[in-house]
Amino acid sequence: MDLRMEEIDRGIIAMQALSKLVPEGGLKNIEKAREEMDELISPEFEPYFSANAALHLLAVCERCGRCCLEEKGIAVSIDDCRRIARHLGLALKKFMMDYTRPHDLLGDLVGSARMLGKKVGEPCPFFDSSLPGCRIHSVKPQVCTAALYLSKMNLLTCEEQQEIVTFPICSADEKLRARIADFALRLDEDAEAKSELVRLFASARPEVELFLFLLRLKGMEIYFGPEKGALLARRLGLKRTPEDGEMKGAGFLYGVYLVSMHEAD
Repeated sequence: MDLRMEEIDRGIIAMQALSKLVPEGGLKNIEKAREEMDELISPEFEPYFSANAALHLLAVCERCGRCCLEEKGIAVSIDDCRRIARHLGLALKKFMMDYTRPHDLLGDLVGSARMLGKKVGEPCPFFDSSLPGCRIHSVKPQVCTAALYLSKMNLLTCEEQQEIVTFPICSADEKLRARIADFALRLDEDAEAKSELVRLFASARPEVELFLFLLRLKGMEIYFGPEKGALLARRLGLKRTPEDGEMKGAGFLYGVYLVSMHEAD
């Protein structure tokens, strides 16, 4: 089976399968939803925001602890605090007293957000090298869930450099980039398959447009948390946001496409 049959057709089938999430009659309030998304994350960060959402879904965190050790500060929202406190069996007030401190920034910009009690040069209080890594991994703060791909710093860097940057400190990212690069190299040996991939994402095919829209929605969920993702989904008439696995097949193709386009430039 050739490249197109193995990967490209599989990605197209995955895109087409997303239509089962769409209510009869199509997505609702789509222009209003787009406006809200534009307010949350400016369109100037596209395609980097969506590309990094795809990479986030594809990368497998190895829980090496580099982020836990090297991040200077970890912000937590009140929702993060409630979720972690519940996981630890602590009252919210006690969790905030024992594990958090005031945010480094002041005013309306941060609202009720606080910082985990992490001192400079010390690991996150929830880092445990024997696990490995985070002992609250399943309920970790939203900024940790979004890192590294959908961190504010990475999005700003991508937009400034006009490319999807890599993370030399992250072995999970290194393995993912190697997988994408390997497939892109094989595509270079199959001109027909490469042309098909380029035509696919340059087209206005309904399944492609739906995938890209839902990928951006998924990025919002990763960046802002499941509550915001669910709210946007309801406004669109969706019962839920796509599962990670539903986006991975097409997401991999999209990553390869963007790498191929960047190299062509």
